[in-house]
Amino acid sequence: MRVQYFHVSLTQCDYQNVSPMGMVRLIASQKVFFFNQGDFSNSEIFLERLQQGDTLVICAEEMNDGSYWAEWVYHEKHGRLEPDRTISFNRSLGKQYLISLALMALIPAVYYCFINADDSFLMIILVSLLGCAAFGGIVLFALALAETKHILSPKRKSILKALDLVIDGQYQKSEQEQQIEILGIKSLKNKANKLRKSADNYRDKASLLVTRGKVNITSTLSLTVATGDAEQKLNHVGLQINKSHMDVLISANEPLFNNHNLFIAQGDELEVFHKNIQAHSKEQVIFGIYNHQDGLAYSLIGKGAPQERGFYFGLWGGICLLLMFFVFMAGGLSISETLEKGGYWDYWDWVNIVDTGVLFISFAVTILFGISFLIALCVAIYFKLSQRGNGYYQAQYILKHLRRKNGQTDYVTEVRSWTHFWVNVFSFWLWCLY
Repeated sequence: MRVQYFHVSLTQCDYQNVSPMGMVRLIASQKVFFFNQGDFSNSEIFLERLQQGDTLVICAEEMNDGSYWAEWVYHEKHGRLEPDRTISFNRSLGKQYLISLALMALIPAVYYCFINADDSFLMIILVSLLGCAAFGGIVLFALALAETKHILSPKRKSILKALDLVIDGQYQKSEQEQQIEILGIKSLKNKANKLRKSADNYRDKASLLVTRGKVNITSTLSLTVATGDAEQKLNHVGLQINKSHMDVLISANEPLFNNHNLFIAQGDELEVFHKNIQAHSKEQVIFGIYNHQDGLAYSLIGKGAPQERGFYFGLWGGICLLLMFFVFMAGGLSISETLEKGGYWDYWDWVNIVDTGVLFISFAVTILFGISFLIALCVAIYFKLSQRGNGYYQAQYILKHLRRKNGQTDYVTEVRSWTHFWVNVFSFWLWCLY
């Protein structure tokens, strides 16, 4: 995400009676900014002081739908919201590195047992336990590296330096643009988005019902549902629009791929697209929500079914991980074979490694892409023929045209629901590895 700095006038601040709880929306100078209250200390005191028309300087990163995620917010009189400056290396991080390295030291033992040990039941159990411990060490090491990267991040240091310069007044405002120039800080300009023209009859062929009006949030609940051995955190939101009651059940996990959660504030004007897909049920399945207050669009599908974009991210991401695993496995087997012959490397050893590795990887790629193509084809047929999939397509089409009509890009945020499907996909990839 690209860091940008704005000088804006506050139009609306929403942090009470919102969903999800703890998330804040600032609408300022026709831009939409989000952040979590928990990311900043004393955020509630700062928000209580804000009034319509206040001038704010905001550091933010643009998200896929054109809204922004705030890194810090500054007001000349009311103070500021800033990231934690005390983050540094500590004993906890050091212990995490030591534990992860100790567990990763089991990798050679796992490899040796896998190649040379007898195929007894106890040995299989031992290798499985050692493998799980080694994998846990890899995960811990990756998390420790991520924390270290955050501590040493040049971007984080630049963001804090920019805040200090803004506090000292060392920035220049532009009369035509909302972005500011800060002395010594590289400023990235907004790229012009390619906008498409909206069709006049984009609603004609849709079979979805539409409910539009001011929303009353009747309930916001945080739920924990057991899905097998794992627990899934969900947010349940009760909505009332024009005396119609609707329920939205979505995942409480943080969104991926530069997106944000579904945000609704009390009094927002919503346009909800829904449909009854069961013959003997009055339940209305919500497929799309367009928020006229901030111009953001969300697609939903429910029941743990995948949405199209998220499904393909998961599918092709899983393929890449499996291919990496097969590459390492092919390389390890080829090197092991050479070492068993005496460990003397010559031209023919390298030719054998390349020849065997390329053959093995080509075979694995062919099988993986074949299976993945069949999975993608089945999902495409599901979206085309099923009522739930067809409703999703219709909602996506309408929401894109609504955004075009308001001079925005086509991007519609896919809201994640239950994760039953993704548990099954993960199980499938594990089965492939096995």
